[in-house]
Order: sequence, then C-alpha cells, then structure tokens
Amino acid sequence: MIRLRTRGRFTSSVSTKLFILTFLSVIILFLVIAFFGYQRLSEPIRQNNNKVLQGSVVQVEDFIKTLMNSLQSQLIFLSTPVLYNTMNEDDYSQLIDNIMIYHQEQIHSIYLIENDKVHISSPYGYKFFVPPERIKEIKAQTGKTGLWWSPPHPVNERSVITVAKQIDKNRVIALDLNLSALTGPRIIQDEQRRIYLYTHSGEFLSTNTYLEYPKTYQNHLEMKEALRSLTLTSVSSYNTVHTSFGNYTVLSSNQNRWDWVIFSVIEESQAFPLLDSLKHQLEFVLLIAILLAVIVSVWITNYIRKPVTAITRQFKAAARGDLEARIKLKRNDEFTHIGDGFNRMMGNIQSLFDDLREAEEKKRHHELKVLQSQIHPHFLNNTLNAIYCLGETGQTQEMAEMIRSLMGLLQYSTDKVGDIVTVGDELQQLERYVQIMNLRYGNVFEMDIAVPEIIWGTPIPKLTLITLVENSIFYGLNQDGVNHIIVTGKYESADLVILEVSDTGPGIELERLASLMEKPKTSNPSKGLNNLGLRNVQERLRMTFGFRYGLNFHVEPDEGLMVTIHLPARENGE
Repeated sequence: MIRLRTRGRFTSSVSTKLFILTFLSVIILFLVIAFFGYQRLSEPIRQNNNKVLQGSVVQVEDFIKTLMNSLQSQLIFLSTPVLYNTMNEDDYSQLIDNIMIYHQEQIHSIYLIENDKVHISSPYGYKFFVPPERIKEIKAQTGKTGLWWSPPHPVNERSVITVAKQIDKNRVIALDLNLSALTGPRIIQDEQRRIYLYTHSGEFLSTNTYLEYPKTYQNHLEMKEALRSLTLTSVSSYNTVHTSFGNYTVLSSNQNRWDWVIFSVIEESQAFPLLDSLKHQLEFVLLIAILLAVIVSVWITNYIRKPVTAITRQFKAAARGDLEARIKLKRNDEFTHIGDGFNRMMGNIQSLFDDLREAEEKKRHHELKVLQSQIHPHFLNNTLNAIYCLGETGQTQEMAEMIRSLMGLLQYSTDKVGDIVTVGDELQQLERYVQIMNLRYGNVFEMDIAVPEIIWGTPIPKLTLITLVENSIFYGLNQDGVNHIIVTGKYESADLVILEVSDTGPGIELERLASLMEKPKTSNPSKGLNNLGLRNVQERLRMTFGFRYGLNFHVEPDEGLMVTIHLPARENGE
C-alpha cells in the first residue's frame, strides 16, 4: 500500500507537472524567438547570395564577349589585304603561329584558304585535314557576309566554332575556336560551381565539369538534359533543377550577340552558405535551450524521481531473478526505510537459494560419481567369455594382453582418487578399451588417434573420450563396411583445447540426437562399459569447467557424426 500511494503521488505530483510545464515553456519560447529571428535575417542574406551567384554568370559572359572581340580583331587584322600583300609567305605564316601560341588554349587552328585549298595553317599539318566541303562552305558564307560565325561542329573529337573573314575573292582567313575554352578553369576557380554553355536552340556547347569519374559523368548527362529543357522553356534567370544526384540552384543569362545561354550550376546546400550557417547556429541555440530546459526541470523534480527510479529498477531486477539486486540510497526519509526492507528480504532469499543450490550440486555430484563407478555386468560377461575362448584355443599371449587391458580399464573406471584426469591418461585407457572391443566384435571398426603430446596434460573428466568412442562403435555395428573412428586434438587458442571424435558410421538424425541429450543414459546400457551417456558427459564438463566448455555436434546425414570437446588449456592440478 505504501508503494502504491508513493507511485500515485509521483505521477500526479506538482513537481512532475512543473517539470513538463517548465520544459515546454522554455522550448516554445526559444522556438518563437528563433523563428522570427530567422525570418528577419534570411531574406537579406538570400538576396546578397543571389547577387554573388549571378555575378559568376556575368563573369563568364564578360569573358566570352572579351574573348570573341579579341579573336574577331585578330581575324580582321589578318584579313587586311595590304598586310597580306606586303608580307611574304614565311612572315605571314610566322604571324599566324605567334597568334596561335598566344591563344593556344582558345584557338584550335588558324588557316588561310587560297584558290579552294588551305595554303597556310597553324599547326602546319592541319591543312591536310580540312575537308573540301568545309572549304566550300566557308567561302560561300564569307562571300555573303564578309565575316561569318559557324554553328558548333566537331573537329578531332573537339567541339569548335569556325570564324572566317574574306580577304578577297580568292582568299579567306579562318580560325577554329575551341568551345571548351569558353568555360575553362581560368574563368571560374570554384570547384563546386559548374558552368554550362548552350545555344538558344538548346544545343550543348561547353562545360567546365570534370567528367573522369562515372558518377560525375552520369550526373553531367542528367544535368545536360535538364538545362536543355530550360533553354527552350524558361525565361527566368533563377531556377531549381532536380536530378537523381541532388537538387541544384541554376542561374542563367543570354545577354550576348550570339544569343548563347550561360548557366551557372551549384548544389543548393552550397548556394547559400550564410543561410546554412545561420541554420546551424539556430540549431545550436535550440540544442542549448533543450539542455537548459532539461537541466532546470530535472533539478526541480530530481528529489522525488531519483529514489523512485532506483527502487523501481531494483524491483524489476529482482523480478527477473537477479538475487544480487540491492537498493542503495544516501537519504534519510521513507524511501530509505523501503530500501532497507527490500535489501533484508533479498538477502534472506539469496541465502536460502545458495543453500538449496549447494545441496543440489552435492546431490548431482554424488549421482555422477555413483554412475561413473558402475560397470555393466554384460560388458564383463562378454569380455570374460572372449578371454575364455582365447584360452580354449591356446592363444595365451592374446589372453594375457586382454586380461591386462581389462584389469587396467576396470581399475581406471572404478578408481575413487579423482574424477579429473589428463588427456594422456584418457587416451591410454581408450587404447585398452578399443583392444577389448576389437576382440569382441572383430574388424567392424578401425581406430586412429592423432592427438599431439603438447596437449596430453590438459585436464578432462574421466571416461569422456571412452564414452564418445563407445557411442560411435555401437551406432556403427549395423552398417556395411568398416566404421573408421578418428580422435584428434589441437590448440584452438591460448586458453582453449579442442578434441574431436569423428566416425564414418550411419550418422544420426537431429531429433534422435536431441533425445539422447535429454536422457540420462545411453540407448544401449547393456553393451557399454558404464552408464554414462552424452547428456551426462556434457553436464560433467560444464559442471567442472564452466558453461563455455562442453560438447558440440556436427551431423551430416549418412556421413557419420563429429563430436567436438572444448576443454580449458591448462595443466591438470593448476
């Protein structure tokens, strides 16, 4: 009744209501301040960032205008008839080479067409690659307008624009402008900002996007298609583009004589860095507000909440079976009296449980000792009968060996000195047991032992290996052919030794194996040396060394059974 009333006072107390009210009030106050503050600051920042982004478009557009005017001036200079007539061919060729070197990033080639052939070119070999139809088109277009700008076209895997100026009826000077230079790294140094150049009809001209990586190239393809649609449909200088790689802010301009559309593309997260910084600051302020609200509210209600939480936690631990659960309170009030009563109760329960567990362990240990010391009369009868047959047939040497093996095995099985022996002792007695079983059943099985001497000193409960080998022998008696039984061992780690007993018998079904692990005795108690079964071996291993150690089974249908024994890697007696 005291506990229920205390809980009721806690859930409906003024301190709990005050905690909720204080926490929510502080959070709401900070949210309102943050909302209006963000509204007042975000708009000027956004306008300023828009101006900065638009400046990059203007920067590219100014560069293109300057470059085009410069190239046009160079072309007009080269097309002056007086200049061409007063200079010899070598000087004119050198002049073209100098212009080419000065504008090597912008100009792909410069060439002079004379009498329907390229007479001079820079680089020199370029004149052999200009097709006749291109020469014919250049002469036809310059004959109409004098100065001609061609549409973009590919040359040697590059996209170029041909600019040509007529010198006279027979001669035309032309240059191919490299479109990639119009958006090159000299224009925009910011790696996060990408420039795209299009014609007014939506034809892609150039970009500064680095296309070496597959992901970047795929993003570039999606961006090309999205920007092409903008050139045909949008009249706004500020747009947003969505691709599978994210959202992008796009600014555009087409204030140039060629009516080209210039796009500046940047990720939305990078477009407004000041706004992002403001958001992060507001998030930080909100986090501080939450922390302050929690601290203040917890401080107000902590006097009641802390002892109730401690008592509830220990009651739950006791309900789960933790007998070590204790309530520790450094107070001097009713909660302390509740804790002291709980601690006395748990102490009494633990004492009773320890006494009961000790009695059960003693009883179980005694049962295992008695079970281990029992020798099946059928085993003795069959073995003595085999010895008698040896004597009747005059095989005295074999009879003596078998009697010696039986005496050693009986002494080992019934010895009361200790239940824990070494792996070496167990292997020695296993060989005696196998000798007896071979005499009784003939060559129905073969036995190989491959246990290194380095682990012979490992402790193991008596009759463990004998019981497992006995199980493999009996389950393989009814099969055709010889049952091959192998005992191996190894160090798995510095503190773990593994022994394996495997056979080539008929195997065992998982359901049958589970039933054997539940039964306290083997399925053929009249045939074996003793009453120890798989379940008893498992319990002896875990009772002696701990739950980490014991038996593991690997079953393959019709391919035998492998039993793995996990043992602690330490010398016997340590």
